[in-house]
Amino acid sequence: MDELSKVRTMLYDGDVAPLLPAKANGFFLRALLGPANVRAARKDGRYKVKEEYNAYRDNTTIIFLVFPIVLLALKKKLWNECFPALPVQIYQAWLLLFYTSLAMRENILRVNGSDIRPWWVYHHYLAIAMALVSLTWGIQGHPDCSRKQHGVELFLEWAVMQGVAMLLQNRYQRQRLYTRIALGKAGRMDVVWGETSGVKGQLWILYPVLFTLQVFQCYIGGLLLRTAVVEDDCEWQMVVCGLLLIAMAFGNFFNTIATLVAKAKIKAKMKKMKHVAKNTLQEKVQKQKAAST
Repeated sequence: MDELSKVRTMLYDGDVAPLLPAKANGFFLRALLGPANVRAARKDGRYKVKEEYNAYRDNTTIIFLVFPIVLLALKKKLWNECFPALPVQIYQAWLLLFYTSLAMRENILRVNGSDIRPWWVYHHYLAIAMALVSLTWGIQGHPDCSRKQHGVELFLEWAVMQGVAMLLQNRYQRQRLYTRIALGKAGRMDVVWGETSGVKGQLWILYPVLFTLQVFQCYIGGLLLRTAVVEDDCEWQMVVCGLLLIAMAFGNFFNTIATLVAKAKIKAKMKKMKHVAKNTLQEKVQKQKAAST
């Protein structure tokens, strides 16, 4: 009877997740957590996972923005031409922790029904790989370290721009997402990332910023590859980081274009439905007038 009552309660609350087979973890979650079931048993548990993800993004975005600003300021005021290796490696270690935590949380959200696009998870896998490679890269010990570190400095400048974009997304797009959830146009487990959501006025600002970041990221990757070719002692870390940056830039670009196309199709469909409804209403009014005469 207790089991039957529990089932009835779950059905009444609309929380039938525990009755369904557990969704298999992906390779990333299995590698970090093993075969543990990360699917929340109740709806409030799943929503708590989402809110914790949003809180983590809010807190780490400030660090993501401030960390490179501090490094660039110290280079200008204290370190003159070249970065010391240790502060940059600490920053790369933090990026490794940041992207690993994001990827793990996003995989858990997907298991619990979120609609996070696969590309953003793959993007974080590439960022994890880049952080790992960067930790093995000795950026000092070169007669002309300023030329060798030019790509590092540009990457820090790009990180500052990315941090500002993330702040805008966290503030404005999440408000829009809550509105869409209230209107039934999005699920409660949906999250904001990249170029999703946003009203028309915000998108006019967001998309140029995103495309600028993507072009800048691709440029940094190309610069690293060019420097690796010009240098006498070519380092494999420079080549790998350059290729990863270019891959992430192109992936972000095509994903943004796909979002624009999808939004245009939805807008055209809504416009067509509105036009059909208007014509139907006009025909109905004309028939009523004809019947009355």
